[in-house]
Amino acid sequence: MEERVVDFVNGLRGRWVSVSTAESLDAMRSLLAVGIADPSNFRAALRAALIKRNQDQVIFEELFPLYFHALGAATEAASELGEDLVQRIMQEPQDLFSQLLSGNSGEWESWIRQMAGDMDFSRLMTRMQVGMFTRRIFDSIDWDNMGNRLRELQSSLSEEGWPDSEVHALPDVFAANREAFRRQVRSYVEREQARNADQLPSPDRVERLMNRPLSSLEETELQQMRQAVDILARKLRNKMALRDKRAKRGRLDVKATMRKNMHHGGIPFNLVRRKKRKEKADLMVLCDISSSVSRVSQFMLQFVYTVQDCLAKVRSFVFVDALGEVTSFFRDEDIGGGVRLALSEASIPYNVRSDFGWVFQEFCERYLQDVGYRTYILIIGDARNNYNDPAVWALEKMAERAKGIIWLNPETKPFWNTGDSVMEEYLPYCREARVCRTLKDLEETVSSLLL
Repeated sequence: MEERVVDFVNGLRGRWVSVSTAESLDAMRSLLAVGIADPSNFRAALRAALIKRNQDQVIFEELFPLYFHALGAATEAASELGEDLVQRIMQEPQDLFSQLLSGNSGEWESWIRQMAGDMDFSRLMTRMQVGMFTRRIFDSIDWDNMGNRLRELQSSLSEEGWPDSEVHALPDVFAANREAFRRQVRSYVEREQARNADQLPSPDRVERLMNRPLSSLEETELQQMRQAVDILARKLRNKMALRDKRAKRGRLDVKATMRKNMHHGGIPFNLVRRKKRKEKADLMVLCDISSSVSRVSQFMLQFVYTVQDCLAKVRSFVFVDALGEVTSFFRDEDIGGGVRLALSEASIPYNVRSDFGWVFQEFCERYLQDVGYRTYILIIGDARNNYNDPAVWALEKMAERAKGIIWLNPETKPFWNTGDSVMEEYLPYCREARVCRTLKDLEETVSSLLL
């Protein structure tokens, strides 16, 4: 347990929570006093010893279940079996099969560590990779063989005279424990991802990167920039979690409180709070991936999919002179792989000249019916249309159906209506149009959508 607490403290520090050595020792002493029998007391003792600032409580609550998820001895599913039958199952060879069937979750992590032994967790940098690493560990188990062993065990138990009701309950118990085991594998992977957080760029380095034009980054800086995007996305998720927590409690309604307490002489014995629920938005992202804009587009895709759990729905498209949807790439791949595929495998011509007008017409024909009252359309492009028809009417139809169109242009405003740029023609139909050249510009745009 001491080793786990040290790992937990390192995870907090990796998320920029200040924990001193003295506070770590205080946590150890408090755990000796309260023990682990009562998980709520255990959690409260750790929080009291380690957390000083309100804003750090969100990080504590996010990381705690990753490090201390197996305080209980057995799963709920195992309680459906009698104690005698559980003892009989434990007479089977002590491998993962018997541990799963008995629901002894406290022993599962040792098996997870063995199965994950050959995996390179140093590559696990973002939350979007957690699902892929989890699948690799979980799928390394021979589940077909376990199914055969389960049927053999049922047959043996029937021959031994165990009640049919208990024997027939075994497949359901095994299925429930298998799912609980999968969740514990994911918790293990999430903990490894949190452990890697302290290898990300320092706050000072992130601040410098945020103000660097994306087009000027060298290859050696790109990986740090990708890591910086994940840092900013986590900070944004934490802000949203804190906001949602406050929204549940509600803000004090002074006028309503005074009215409710008139019979107390105006003394506010009973408080009235005003709650306001913020509805999650849908987002459609249209990214110009021509050479002049592709770097801004790829970092926006990474940013959006890192915070996608804060949105109701995300769909993404890339274009040059034709439109291709790439949403499925981010379901099947980790975020880095999804971005790479979007920039190379979207079934559209890549080495051509931009044609925004044709792209917007194509969007109207194929996807306009999917745009709803809470859908934001985020367009990333320089609006340089190579003297083609801008099809302003198509963007107008998109604006009429959407909650708003937000346009991010990597060119500064003096260049917006020069040469083949048609930005001025599109502006009337945009809720917002911003210059977007740096990571800070991307962060401010995503923050304005979510907060």
